[in-house]
Amino acid sequence: MPASFINDPEHWRARAREMRALATLAQDEEARAAMLGVAEQYEQLARRAETRMNGAPAQPNAKAS
Repeated sequence: MPASFINDPEHWRARAREMRALATLAQDEEARAAMLGVAEQYEQLARRAETRMNGAPAQPNAKAS
């Protein structure tokens, strides 16, 4: 993936919109929930890209994996 996508909030928001659109087509509730979760993660990536664009250091994810 080119670095330009990593720092482009609109790229990640577009991916989130795509995932939400796919979720509306899902018949299975678990699949729909998973897709909506992925969409939220894309939104989080968009927020982080915006933070980087504004010159602020990226904040580490609060969740421990």
